[in-house]
Amino acid sequence: MSKKKKQNRKIRNRHGTSTLKELINKGELSQFHHLSDGNYIGGLTMPKEKSNHWKQEDEKPRSFLIKRNNSFRNLKKNNFKKKGYFEITISKIKRNPPSHKLKMHDIIFIAETSGGIYAKGEVIETFSVDVFTSIEEVLDYSKQFNDDTYWLDKIRLFKDKLSSDSNYKLRCHRYFINQKLLKRTIPYNGPLKEYDASIKRGLASIFFELKEKDIKYLNENPDYSLKQVKKLDSKIPGDLRLKIYSFFNQNYSIGHLIDIDHFVPKSVGGPGNIIENLVPIGLSLNRYKSDSIPRSFFEVAISQDFKRNFKVFEKEILKLLKNNEKFILKKNHPNSIHLARTMNTLISEWKKMDEIKKFYLEVNKKFNPEYVELIYKVK
Repeated sequence: MSKKKKQNRKIRNRHGTSTLKELINKGELSQFHHLSDGNYIGGLTMPKEKSNHWKQEDEKPRSFLIKRNNSFRNLKKNNFKKKGYFEITISKIKRNPPSHKLKMHDIIFIAETSGGIYAKGEVIETFSVDVFTSIEEVLDYSKQFNDDTYWLDKIRLFKDKLSSDSNYKLRCHRYFINQKLLKRTIPYNGPLKEYDASIKRGLASIFFELKEKDIKYLNENPDYSLKQVKKLDSKIPGDLRLKIYSFFNQNYSIGHLIDIDHFVPKSVGGPGNIIENLVPIGLSLNRYKSDSIPRSFFEVAISQDFKRNFKVFEKEILKLLKNNEKFILKKNHPNSIHLARTMNTLISEWKKMDEIKKFYLEVNKKFNPEYVELIYKVK
C-alpha cells in the first residue's frame, strides 16, 4: 500500500469515517487538506504554511514548570480533576502571558516558589488571552476567582502603570489541568537548581518550559534530599516546610489549614532549619503560643544526657520548673526569655550537628511523642 493510501486510512480510522469527503462534509477537515510531507491526497490540497494539522497531531507534549507563592495560610493543596491556573502580563506592547501557547496534553509541574515541586498535571483545557484596558474591567473579571490577595496586587500594579501611560494593557490567560499531588515533593536539586529563587537571586519568572535534561531528571531519578544543614538558622527553608506540610496533607487527611512552626520559639533563638524543632500546628495555636517556651526545653537541658552543657544555668532552670505549667509564659516568668535565648545561643555553638538535632528532638519528643515518631517517616 502506498504512503498516500496509508495516510488516507489513518485519517479515516481516527475520525471513524470511510472517506475524506465525509470528513469535509462534517466540517472536521477543510476543503483543501495537506499532508505533513508536502504530498497531496487526490485533489485535496492546502498551502503547507496554512496547515498545522499533522504537525499538531504528531507533536510530543511539552513540559512546563509553574511556581506559586508559598503561603500555606492561603493555599491548601489537593488533587483536582480540573484545577484552574492563570498567568498575567501588564505591558504597552503586545506581550502575551507565557502560557498562551499551551496545548492540550502538555504537562505542568507545580512548585512552591522556594520549596520545590509538589504536583503534576496534564492540560485539559486552555482559553484565548483576555485583554483589559481599564481597572473596572479587571475588577469585574477577577470576581470569578477566589484569590483576592493576588488580584489586588495585580490591580494596584496595573493602576500605577495606567496612571503613567494609558496605553498599558493587562492580559490574562487561563488554563485547566488534572492536578495530582506527588507522593514525595521534589526539591530544587540537580538541574532544577537554576529554577531556585533562593540560589539565583532576582529570578522573578514563574513560568518555565523545561529542558529535556530536566524532564528526564524528574521522570527517572530525582534527588529528594533536602539541603544539608551546616549552621542553625531561625528561618524555615521552603523545601523543608513544604516536605512536612505535604506529608501531613497526603497521609493524614487534614481538614483545615495548618502552619509549620518552631516548637522552641524563634523569638528565643529556636532553630527553623532542622525538622527536629518544627511542628505542624493550627494557625490559631501558632498565634497563641507566641513567646511561650515549652517546659520540656528546660527539662531536657538538665537531663542526664545534656546537663553537663547547662551546669551554669541549673539553679535558674530548677526555679522555673517548680510549677507544673506545660509552657513557661513570659508574663509569669519575665527572665525565662533571656535564659532561653542564652541557652539556644550556646547550643548553636556546639560542634556536632547530630548532637544539636538530638537535643531538639528530645525536647519535642517529651512534649509530642506521637509526632516525633512521624518525623522519622518524613525524613
